[in-house]
Amino acid sequence: MITNPLLEAKYKVQKQLDEEARHDIVEYAKNSHRLVTEIETKYGIKFKYASAQGGYADIYSGNIHA
Repeated sequence: MITNPLLEAKYKVQKQLDEEARHDIVEYAKNSHRLVTEIETKYGIKFKYASAQGGYADIYSGNIHA
């Protein structure tokens, strides 16, 4: 596998987040969303999430909204 220091750091963080979520994808998503919200507040920025066919996915209920 091709790697570099940036990818290695990314994989390390992903592994840490996975372990904190106890390998639960829903908890992983919730924790990631919480961290993004904290970063937005701290730095006064706003991230935009990708949409699925003009809608968005609600990670907490599993619903996709158009």
